[in-house]
Amino acid sequence: MGHTKATGRPVVKHNGRKGPPQHQRLYFSYAKKLHVINWRKEHSMEATLDYFFKGVQGSERMTAWKKILRWEKCRPHITAMASQPSSANMLNTRAMGTATTLQMHDEEQIALWVQNLRSEGIPVNRLLLKCKAMEVAQDLGFLPSQFKASSTWISGFIKRWKLSWRAKTRSGQSNHAQGEATLAEFSQRIRQVVLENDIDDIYNADQTGINFEYIPKHTFDARGAKTVWIRCSGHDKDRMTAMLLADTKGTKYPMFLVLKTSKSTVKKNVQENLTRRNGFGPRVWPEIVELHERHASRLYANPTAWWNSDISIAFLEYHFGHRKGKNLKKVLLLWDDFSAHFGDEVVAYASSCDVMLEKIPPTFTWICQPADVSWMKPMKAAMRKRWVSYLRAEIKHHSSSQDGFRLLPPTRSDLVEWVNDAWENLPRATVINGFVKCNIIDPPVNTPATNADDGTTSSTPTSTPTQANATTDSKEFLATLLLQMTNREFEVHELESIDDIVQTTETDADDIPLDGLV
Repeated sequence: MGHTKATGRPVVKHNGRKGPPQHQRLYFSYAKKLHVINWRKEHSMEATLDYFFKGVQGSERMTAWKKILRWEKCRPHITAMASQPSSANMLNTRAMGTATTLQMHDEEQIALWVQNLRSEGIPVNRLLLKCKAMEVAQDLGFLPSQFKASSTWISGFIKRWKLSWRAKTRSGQSNHAQGEATLAEFSQRIRQVVLENDIDDIYNADQTGINFEYIPKHTFDARGAKTVWIRCSGHDKDRMTAMLLADTKGTKYPMFLVLKTSKSTVKKNVQENLTRRNGFGPRVWPEIVELHERHASRLYANPTAWWNSDISIAFLEYHFGHRKGKNLKKVLLLWDDFSAHFGDEVVAYASSCDVMLEKIPPTFTWICQPADVSWMKPMKAAMRKRWVSYLRAEIKHHSSSQDGFRLLPPTRSDLVEWVNDAWENLPRATVINGFVKCNIIDPPVNTPATNADDGTTSSTPTSTPTQANATTDSKEFLATLLLQMTNREFEVHELESIDDIVQTTETDADDIPLDGLV
């Protein structure tokens, strides 16, 4: 006798419904329940059953009858739930803590434990939370088979106690209270140095790493994917060092960029590269010269792409070398407590230029250094934006080619251009705000000005000489632009003032091609 073939599930296609609908799988939201009981109130029970439960007879009709009566008894609760958009489409509600093994006061102990750890800066992940929950359950007498602290329980616990999975924004041993105390002591010391030495100009220099690629750590992908692959060009670890310099007036100075280059095996060539080509080889140097002509930044190189004492002296010579031997008024430079910043040769050269070097408190740069407080985040955001634009261009280029997609890293010229644009586009107010937040200078105040019409006083912002020069430059640019767009035949210097140019061109305002403006 052969094996009997399994029949499997019966075919249900093309088979009509047998008998009237029984409404066995009919579900009602709170909004629909409220609609049903209001219908019954306006009409009758029989009319309600005929309208919402068509074809139901016998015991099923009696079941629907009782269901509507139960809804009527719960009218206040149904009305309250239906009146809220967040719960109107719900079928039922469960109070917080329903069907949980641990009671609310037991979970409260775990929540307080998490809060205490986070106040000390200790990271709490799901595994650590699970271990603590299992420990509490064991103390309460639950067996491991009764409470497992599953992933669903952890998700519910996070939701019930309004926690969230956060990424770190700072790491270190010091907490915020210690940082505030150190900042108060540091700012008081700096203000005392400024007062004793009659210093007007305060600078802050800080170095940061600039990556060749800004690969995101997260990406959209299909649910349940076992492997989430992110393509890179293989240069995501490559970087260069950028040294930023700005003062309390908001003036930004050219950056020093340190790139990585291979070291020559010939000792004579090594010394020649350092003395004549900023550490670059003769083959790369023409490209560096071109970058020096295109951008304000200065480029150096070494095998590690890291800062050293020689570059520190070159940095001071470039920005403050004009002060050497002139016995000028002292200026203050705030720098990280880094060996390459405070070597004997570096300190001696700074002293010869009447530059006082002050150390930022170590481990507290996140609150005491203007660059870390205010400048770095918008700069890095601009760099990521440029990299995304570069990635879009690579994707577009791949779409028009037949070859497989291959992500190429940005070139040295691209990266130098990106970081210079990011630094130049950093607002002056952001630079000043860094010094203000570190309590190195007072916030800019508004001076009261008297109105000629009514004699009242109004607040007008004070303008520094630097701001006045910037305003004049802007007016000159606007005047030149207006002259070019209105086809004036005279030059700027032929009129008595810039205001005359603007006033003269007002008559030709209708002729200005506004569609050419960007």
